[in-house]
Amino acid sequence: MLCGKALSKALARLTHVHTAMKVVTPQAGERWQVVFRDGDKWQAGIYIPENTSREEVVVLERHSRPELFVLLEGRVTLVLSEDGVTLREVEMEPGKLYVVEEWHNAYRPGGAKGVALVVEAPDVETEYVSLEVACREV
Repeated sequence: MLCGKALSKALARLTHVHTAMKVVTPQAGERWQVVFRDGDKWQAGIYIPENTSREEVVVLERHSRPELFVLLEGRVTLVLSEDGVTLREVEMEPGKLYVVEEWHNAYRPGGAKGVALVVEAPDVETEYVSLEVACREV
């Protein structure tokens, strides 16, 4: 059992940890919000897809390094492509981690609420490819 000076020191450490913690609540309407960055090592952000259907996804992006997606709330469907032409959809599930290294975008089915946490390197290079209606496949 802690008492005296030992208890005071333990409480001081707990107080310090509590005040150093950052709690972030996603803001509606913001597509991408970086909420933490560890220098040039990694960053975490809140992602709320602006698209509400696959038909609205007209551009895919691909980064020079992988990204980690985690569904925080609601529904988000990833639109993925290995070649930038043939598309496949993956509806994210709570509790699963999605490491994405290919062409991608996302949507919130029917405009439902959908929020994902994304962890990535802050220095990624991004390429974009435009999708044409004629090349969409499932």
